[in-house]
Amino acid sequence: MDTRDYFGVPLANVQAAQAHHHYAKHMRLNTRVPTRKEVASLPAAELKPLLLDWMTRSATEIIPSRVQINEVLAVLRTRADWASLQEVAEMCVNYLQQD
Repeated sequence: MDTRDYFGVPLANVQAAQAHHHYAKHMRLNTRVPTRKEVASLPAAELKPLLLDWMTRSATEIIPSRVQINEVLAVLRTRADWASLQEVAEMCVNYLQQD
């Protein structure tokens, strides 16, 4: 796993998140970090829930930083279908604006 492909999230953090998920099955914790390739290619309907889970339901070890979400936005802006991704982009911007 190349951490750059996962917006800099270290493999150890993903493994720790998965371990928590194993012990806290009663909670719906996200343990999946989207890849740059997924952000660059998935249709909005598939990408939105993937990013939403990462931003709002992740185990502590993989909660995205503002820097990581800015990187997601940068990848989104390079897509040919950028105009159709405005809802996804707005979700990212809202995440960045929270205190």
